[in-house]
Amino acid sequence: MSDDRPRLRWETTLPDGRLASLLARPNALNLLLDGEQPSFTFDPLGRLHGAFYEGRNYRRSLDNRVLAKWTASEDGQKRRQRRWLRQDEARRLVQVAHELVCQMAAAAGAAPPAVQAALASLARWDWDGLERDRQRFQQIYTPVGILPPDQYLALVLQATHGCSHNACTFCTFYQGTPFRIKTPEQFRQHMADVLDFFGPAAAMRQSIFLADANALVAPMPRLLALLKVVRDWSRGAEGGAHAGAAGRRSEDAAAPAASMTAPGDLPLFAFIDAFHVERKSVADWQELRAHGLARVYIGMESGHDPLLRWLNKPGDAADVLDATTTLKAAGLQASVIILLGAGGDRYAHGHVRDTVALLNAMPLGRGDLIYFSDFVVHADAPYAALAAAAGIEPRPPAALRAQELAIRAAFVAQDAQQPPQFARYDIGEFVY
Repeated sequence: MSDDRPRLRWETTLPDGRLASLLARPNALNLLLDGEQPSFTFDPLGRLHGAFYEGRNYRRSLDNRVLAKWTASEDGQKRRQRRWLRQDEARRLVQVAHELVCQMAAAAGAAPPAVQAALASLARWDWDGLERDRQRFQQIYTPVGILPPDQYLALVLQATHGCSHNACTFCTFYQGTPFRIKTPEQFRQHMADVLDFFGPAAAMRQSIFLADANALVAPMPRLLALLKVVRDWSRGAEGGAHAGAAGRRSEDAAAPAASMTAPGDLPLFAFIDAFHVERKSVADWQELRAHGLARVYIGMESGHDPLLRWLNKPGDAADVLDATTTLKAAGLQASVIILLGAGGDRYAHGHVRDTVALLNAMPLGRGDLIYFSDFVVHADAPYAALAAAAGIEPRPPAALRAQELAIRAAFVAQDAQQPPQFARYDIGEFVY
């Protein structure tokens, strides 16, 4: 989607002779040196969001961690690499960005007021400012375990905490987090805190992800009450109670002013396990669609029932088929996630065969997503001990790619003119 909203570009020459540029857009601010690199991206409130520096890409999380990503040659092949920076490394990167901001601000005496306001907003966020912001973030959110890749820039609203099943042998995302559903009053306060935290930076978020895992398992009356909180906010029913706090945040926003889309106007997305989809009728799902729900994500993992039982997944392949059929009948988009390499060599053949059969039976089409996620063994997950006891070894990357190619090649869309989209889901890339 093209964005033709106002932009502002300003350039200056730094004392060392380098050309520095500020690009202010409604949903982000960018600082660039000598044309394009290094470059730093900030959210509309001025927090560092990402960078390209010394040949590597960086993404900063809202809890003030930084993930570095780069490409390196291994065995004659280029492979994507990544690691979380140590705190001292992250601090140095933030300091580089902050020093550039300060140099540009010192040279902006004759710049337009909007430029000076933008640089002043950026200058507030040194390392100590980002650390204070991290503490505030952690008061509002419990850890955001995982999101689908197409939702990494969603506005996360935690209607629930934890996972209602939380017993899959391979998953560690919600260990130690008891599952609970917020009351409408708790959710209303959470949403107020979230919107006040983001302020104009919410303009960077293009959807709402209703978290945590399995948020949609909430009974229909409770779920509708939570969605009403989101809808009422956009209609102004909540505006009077919290407009002052949001307004104070907006005064610090960088120019040009970022207009925040009302949360109730954004599409909604959420996870659910296949076993629980049928606990709501097609009419229920249609009602949720009328309240803004756009796509539902299911951790299918495999179509091979013996593997699903070994992974301790709730339900079976028939449940996944019923779930996607119900969601599509309600007019919703669906996404299923397949684990490549789960179960090692012991389950490999059945995993591919039955996953293909299940995918081919699903009524998936345009707007739906089939994600492939490389299976990662976590040492603190039950899977690690179970696999070791059973003599099941992790499969090498080449075997995972072969498994993915085999499934892709055997997939037959029910409508060849409107097939679903295949995509990769690398959980190591997730940053919120």
